[in-house]
Parts: sequence; structure tokens; C-alpha cells
Amino acid sequence: MFIKLGKKVMFLLMAISILSLTGCGSLNKIQAKQIEEKLSEMYEGEKFEVLALGNRFGTRTNDYVKANVKAVDSGVVFSAKMDTKGKIIADNYAGVLVSKQLEDMLNSNLESEGITAKSLMIAFSTIDTGEIEVGISLDDYIAKHKPEFFGGYIVVKESPNNTGVALTNALQRTFNDIQNIDLRANIWVIPEESYDEVIEDFSRLPEVSNSWFDDKDTLSNFLIFVNSEGADINENELNQLLQGGDKKFQ
Repeated sequence: MFIKLGKKVMFLLMAISILSLTGCGSLNKIQAKQIEEKLSEMYEGEKFEVLALGNRFGTRTNDYVKANVKAVDSGVVFSAKMDTKGKIIADNYAGVLVSKQLEDMLNSNLESEGITAKSLMIAFSTIDTGEIEVGISLDDYIAKHKPEFFGGYIVVKESPNNTGVALTNALQRTFNDIQNIDLRANIWVIPEESYDEVIEDFSRLPEVSNSWFDDKDTLSNFLIFVNSEGADINENELNQLLQGGDKKFQ
């Protein structure tokens, strides 16, 4: 999940692609169980649950199975690939564990400002600093891996408490807490009555894209960047956006 980009503007094109996955039917239970067992072996007895399978092998072009996997204890959802020999050839569990620390911090800062929201964030870097250690703290990750910025999605529940001041305060506090690393958030405001349903589905994804929201009853969506100079959208405009105004992506 932690990836490299050559240019900052790539974030504007960022589509954290949703996996083309379907639920595990009876024919896929064996593969799902195998992935769970292999991951448990890799991560010292931790328990995992496969939520969905895709990219199944068995054709000329598919030589692996790709899965959405939930870590039972931490609740994080990540991606894993298993080849035809039953070997896990890729997973982003360690990176997602770091992301969760940022997401929890961001969600808490938003809640303290009266905003109910859930985030899905990742780190972007232009340099390769090696593998991420499982269980590394967010502070140690920043010090060692030197991310250029953190970016992702924030799904916000409709409320009169959603003000520009509140959002800016929460994002600025998070920016300060992560050692002044830039934040770039793609924000979607969801009606109060459908928020819980949207979040239930959102929470089962290791990654998401703008298109995932196409069939959702959204009120507004916009990008906001926060750096040492503050937010790039003023509080008055944010008030309108958070209450249903729509800012097109640039």
C-alpha cells in the first residue's frame, strides 16, 4: 500500500483502484482457507479472514489469486496474492498497520471537532527505503521511510457540526502530530441516513477509488491539501462544501 510516485501531481490522478472481487463461493473456500493459513504462518500465528477473492488462477493469464483479507485482532483490511503453488507472493499487511495508526489519529481528531468520519490513508514516497517492519510505529515509520505526503479518502457523515473551522482544525492537528508531513484528502460527504451502510462497505475494502462512490447517495466531494502554510481551501468555502456544495476535481 505504500508506493512511490515521481511527481506530486500524481495524487490528483490517484485512483486507489478497487479490486474486482466477488464473495467466496463454495468453489473458492479451499483457496480462501489456504491463504488464511499461509498468512498465519508468516505472521506468527495471527488469525486472518479472507473477505473476497479475485484474479483467480486457472486461465492463461491468471497465475495467482488476489484476496481482500481482514486481520482478526487488529481489524485492518489488506491485500494478499497467492500463486498456484500456494505461496504468498505479495501482501501489504505491514503498510496497512502503519496506515491504521494515522487513520485512527485522524478519525479521533475529526471526532473531537464534532465530525463523524472514517478515513483510508496511505503514504507516498519518491524514494525506496526498504521493507516496512510489521508493527513499526507511525513515528518510526516517518523517521525511517520519509514519506513525501499522506493521502487518501475521508468519508464524512452529514451534520450541521461539519464546519470549515472544525475540519481545518482536525487536519491541522493531524499534520502537526505526524511531524509536519503534508496531508491530501479526498473528502466525500454522505447523508446521515445512509452513512452507516456506506461505512460498513467502505470498511471491508483495502483500497478504494472515486468510481466506488458513483452509486452512493453523496452530498459533495472535494480535495483538500494541508501543509505548513495551512489548508488550500478557506473556511467559508469549506462550510459550503461540507453542507452539500460540490467542488470539482482539478
